[in-house]
Amino acid sequence: MPKPFKPTRPFKLPAGAEVVTHDGRPHVRLRERGKPVLYPVTKDGTKYLRPAKRYYFDHRDATGTVRRVKGFADLKATEQLAAEMERKASRARAGITDPAEEHARRPLADHLADYAAHLEAKGNTGDHTALTTGRIAALTSGCGFVFPLDADAARAAEWLNALRRDGAPAEVPAGDSFAPGDVAKLLGVSGAAVRATVKRLNLTATGNGKARKFPRSTVEALVAMRAKGSAPETVNHYVRAVRGFFRWLVKAKRIGSNPLDSLPLVNAAVDVRRARRELTAGELGRLFVAARSSVRTYRGLTGEDRYFLYLVAAGMGFRASALSNLTPADFDLNAGTVTLAARFNKSRRQKVQPLPADVAAALRTYFGGKTTAEPVWGGTWARDHRGAEMLRIDLDAAGIAYATEGPDGPEYADFHALRHSYLTLGGRSGIDLRTLQELAGHSKPELTARYSHRRLYDLVGAVEKLPSLVPTSGSTADGEIVPLRMTDTDGVKSVLPGAVPDAVTGGTWVQQSAPSGNLRVVGAEKDGVAKPLETQGAGTIRHRPASVYTSEDDGTRTRNHRIDSPVL
Repeated sequence: MPKPFKPTRPFKLPAGAEVVTHDGRPHVRLRERGKPVLYPVTKDGTKYLRPAKRYYFDHRDATGTVRRVKGFADLKATEQLAAEMERKASRARAGITDPAEEHARRPLADHLADYAAHLEAKGNTGDHTALTTGRIAALTSGCGFVFPLDADAARAAEWLNALRRDGAPAEVPAGDSFAPGDVAKLLGVSGAAVRATVKRLNLTATGNGKARKFPRSTVEALVAMRAKGSAPETVNHYVRAVRGFFRWLVKAKRIGSNPLDSLPLVNAAVDVRRARRELTAGELGRLFVAARSSVRTYRGLTGEDRYFLYLVAAGMGFRASALSNLTPADFDLNAGTVTLAARFNKSRRQKVQPLPADVAAALRTYFGGKTTAEPVWGGTWARDHRGAEMLRIDLDAAGIAYATEGPDGPEYADFHALRHSYLTLGGRSGIDLRTLQELAGHSKPELTARYSHRRLYDLVGAVEKLPSLVPTSGSTADGEIVPLRMTDTDGVKSVLPGAVPDAVTGGTWVQQSAPSGNLRVVGAEKDGVAKPLETQGAGTIRHRPASVYTSEDDGTRTRNHRIDSPVL
């Protein structure tokens, strides 16, 4: 093990300094902090040698290179450091290395830059990468994490809790109207953010351009919103981003374990800030009529263009980014399908989506004369996230409320609400959840269930399908078993084959099952008779018929006669 030492540095000998002999060598006696100290004098007698405050030692690394390492002011601590480095060098020369040790000395900012390159290599968009790394950088810098080993789940949770807490609102200066620049400075945000928020919340503003002014009520509403803490879902975005970052560090063998793996998600259902609602079939019809008859052009899209855009969005459930990149060549109107390229799909996989027949027929005339290679609904409306603003114009023209009061607060009908409408109408039409998940392109059915809404009238209709629970006139007070009669959908009573009506048939009783509700009109063009799935043809989902059990005279199921046999 190398021996620690304190290197010396020559200093000019003070005039009139006292030189004495110590250990056979000349030394100068000086006073430091009120105490006398001795320092050796150089051979020429003009300077003295002053030792450093810290110990150093010469270390030979795994490649054989000798370099001087700075230790500590404490000798024992420096000796331990020298021994540890000597041990690691010996292990490295033997081929036993730990890559996490080297990465642990790199700042988190360097690791984050590598993580951003990793996300881009996976195919994530630039916006998603910037948003994710921005959240990670905000959390790590806010918690004071400089190196990977600094990360601590408790400190991260404390920072996230502070993010959720409401702050003190800024004091609005005196005055009745304010310029956008003054409002942005008061809130500490950009002017573009102020304008976007005023539009999204439909707040009052006067004038245009340099004459634009915000009344005091608008500024107070903006200040109150700015002081409000972040929503639980926003906090969850931070948690998912930073946990994913540290999971990547573990997978890349840059750290041994994930120190933020125990960081929990919060319940986002208790405080939903931006809930979306679905548009009913009637509201969609009014929206289509209002958009088609509109003479206003929004970012290059005429009323006719917006009508077909809304029609396709509600008929296929595609996102705004996907719709803005569709070309006429992506539509196969004869087959009734639309092919979305993988680079425009959120899942980065090609998707072939069926198109309703009436929508495909309506698109034939609309696509006439359009260039097959150019996007049908291109422009900046999707890139600049102006779909909600565009839709709101046509909603107002149709007399449809942009925001309605829901069970947990306001629910908004922005452009993404058309995707909610697609999945909700599909669920109400009887499409099962697994099929809806495939149509939506979701990785989990839980995501699809969030899009397919169920209102009170949906629940009422489902409850009405339950069998009657009120005792009939044939019931007895002592709970005696009464033979049950089967009832057809048209209300005509029927009994089991071979049974005598209104009579007990040899102790036979029927275990009835509730109707599944999966009824649809089969051959409606002929007789319009609704048949249950049990009676439909091949390819339908079949349900197990009601079970029939025979019982003894005392009402129990048929006994095992071998057990009851007196011989046994």
